[in-house]
Amino acid sequence: MKSQRTSTQVDGKLLAAIRDSVVLHGVRRTTANDIAERAGMSRMTFYRRMGSVENAVLAALTQEFRSSTGAVRTGAPAGSGRDQLVHFAVESVRVFATSELLASIAERDPEFLIPYVTDRFGASQQLILEQLQALLNTGAADGSIEPAAGTAVTLLLAVQGVALSSRVLLKMGAFDDALTELAKMLERYLTPAAAGSVNSAVNNKPQGA
Repeated sequence: MKSQRTSTQVDGKLLAAIRDSVVLHGVRRTTANDIAERAGMSRMTFYRRMGSVENAVLAALTQEFRSSTGAVRTGAPAGSGRDQLVHFAVESVRVFATSELLASIAERDPEFLIPYVTDRFGASQQLILEQLQALLNTGAADGSIEPAAGTAVTLLLAVQGVALSSRVLLKMGAFDDALTELAKMLERYLTPAAAGSVNSAVNNKPQGA
């Protein structure tokens, strides 16, 4: 038990050191020596625990997403599964846009992220996908969503698209407006067809009828 606790503490120090180094230097200028020195351990320990600097950066990214999305889920307002999902999606984009770690990578080493946009989903994306699927299941159970087989992936791609454009949106002063529109878009997309028809009929009902 003590060994497991010690191992967890070592990994925690390493992940914190990796994050600090990448925020300061970017991915390409982050070295095993710098990480090990910041963590107060040997370079051999770093390689034994992480394998490579690239693996270490990916581990730090995953930890960043796990911690942040966990906080978003915990702070979600009460409501239907659809309400919770829209909140989670929008606030996850905000987390991406305000993360120092992601901002450093996007500014200094954007090519590091390209494979996870064009070729495959990484662990961080899988984590978000799992959270989206869980919320879709909640919405299906309470009747606020009628998910299909591809709904979770479609949501991930929509959220990812806005998140990756966050730097441009912030420079334009359009970030908050984009999040508002994203929430509207997701609300309409996730509302079951029958519920949407009822709402439309109510809204179009002649006055006095």
